Amino acid sequence: MDVTSTLSHLVSSLLPPDKAALVHHHILRADAPLQVYFAAARKSVTRSAGALYPYLAPVIERLLVWTHASELGALLVPLAILAVAVVVMNWIRRVLLWWTRLALRAVFYATLAALAAWVWQRGLQASVRDVVVVGGRLAGYAAVVKEIWWTEYRKYEDQQNMGRAHGRGSQR
Repeated sequence: MDVTSTLSHLVSSLLPPDKAALVHHHILRADAPLQVYFAAARKSVTRSAGALYPYLAPVIERLLVWTHASELGALLVPLAILAVAVVVMNWIRRVLLWWTRLALRAVFYATLAALAAWVWQRGLQASVRDVVVVGGRLAGYAAVVKEIWWTEYRKYEDQQNMGRAHGRGSQR
């Protein structure tokens, strides 16, 4: 089974029929634009690799012979692998940070747009009144949570003080 038929079966089983037909027509067909671009890129990379091979092969071969013959080569190969790994991990970190920043900015601006639409639809007075009502309820909820927290904290303090009092009595 080749890759195209596997992808075709996977797309047909996962997507609704109209979406699957769209993917087949625009992506998976051999004469689809995406396949044409991939074929052109593949051909260009193959041609470039074929042109560079006569120049790079002797250099790589001499480098491999030197690493096997030299003690320094045995030390430099792991260091080079480590350096490449660090560079790649730094790239991954930077890409993840970029996408995270992009997603958070999108969420921020979407929230601003939603708030603006809400104010536009409800009007300024009704929106301010709603914010005051929600803020009051949140303040009340925060007061209840604070009271629960203080009650539990006082119970804990009393338990600690009782434990210290019993501990001193047993040491005498």
